[in-house]
Amino acid sequence: MVFIVAALVLAVSFWILGKSKALEAMARAPALMLAAGAGISIVYRIAGGPFAPSEWAATGADALLAALVFVAAAQFRLSRLANACPASFRLTLGGAPLFLVVCGLAAFILVPHLTLGAAFLVAGALTLNGAAFDRRAVADAPAPSVIKAAVRLESAAILALGLPVALLLEAAATAAPVGMPPVTPVYEFAISAFKAFALGGGLGVAAAVVGNRLKNPKQKAPIAIAAGALAAVTAALIGAHPVIAAGAAGLLWGEQTTALITTRVRLRRVVERLAAPAAYFAFGLLLAPRLLQADLLTIVFALAAVTIMRAGPRLVALKKTALAKESQVFLAWFGGAPGAASALFLISLFDAASIVAQDAALTVGALAITFGIIAARLTSRPLLKSLLKQTAAAKKRALFAA
Repeated sequence: MVFIVAALVLAVSFWILGKSKALEAMARAPALMLAAGAGISIVYRIAGGPFAPSEWAATGADALLAALVFVAAAQFRLSRLANACPASFRLTLGGAPLFLVVCGLAAFILVPHLTLGAAFLVAGALTLNGAAFDRRAVADAPAPSVIKAAVRLESAAILALGLPVALLLEAAATAAPVGMPPVTPVYEFAISAFKAFALGGGLGVAAAVVGNRLKNPKQKAPIAIAAGALAAVTAALIGAHPVIAAGAAGLLWGEQTTALITTRVRLRRVVERLAAPAAYFAFGLLLAPRLLQADLLTIVFALAAVTIMRAGPRLVALKKTALAKESQVFLAWFGGAPGAASALFLISLFDAASIVAQDAALTVGALAITFGIIAARLTSRPLLKSLLKQTAAAKKRALFAA
């Protein structure tokens, strides 16, 4: 019931704010929104204000995360991903799992406060990449179409397919109730996820079938949104996971619909324009004070997680693709930075008090996400300009050789 109330409050708030053009500017300034949230948090704490209920913060994060996962899953057809964009396919099923393993083991070794389960929970949060401002920087530039497709589809596929893995890691890091087997949280999550996927998938297919029969293509997106919202709300009522239900609805709708790519992209942009600023602001508001608790080893890990550990597995995954070398290097260093989904996933852990080493996981994850957002914001345009120059030079060499 709390999830439904939180979702309604957010929907009404976004409907009101959506009429303002200020949201577009806020969506393009993630670091500024994070800093604004952090500043308000510091002033509020100095003033001695009471702590907000953790359940409401976590539930609101789940509602926003469900919206982001739904529109991400609706961007592609899973059965055609390998043929449509081999680079995205390799980054999703090769680079992301490799990063998860490397990052999890590194967190466990470098940060002594983390248990093995908590370390992989942090790695799961950092795997949910796809900062919207990164994609816009590519979409608005004269970059090669294969690069634009890779950036768009990879961020969507990793979020849609990686979130269930992150939630499974959350269950694995949760302590079982007294007197129950250690695998109880994982077993309960598996049942919840199965119900959510069956519910969301069924509604997604139904929305696609109904939408495909309509003559007006503009009516397909509203039907899909209704299916995703109904899946999340119904899942919350029957004890299933609402985020997985929304993701399943988007995934099956994206697989079966005949909607154009422009419809899918426009749907994602609208949702991210509303959800991303709220995610970054809430992240700064709720998690910024934890940055002051970081020690040297935590800082070293956080810096490595968003640079070397992020780029290395991605470059390995791209080695066997037909992309030019400069494109491989660009996608390895440009993409994969944690974004709004990573921030919301950490906030959703607020009411999960039974997670082992919860405080340490939140501190380490908050620092890594902050570094990732700042690094992505600072390097996006220089990297893109470098790629465009190298691409233009390669075309001139090819023309001269011909």
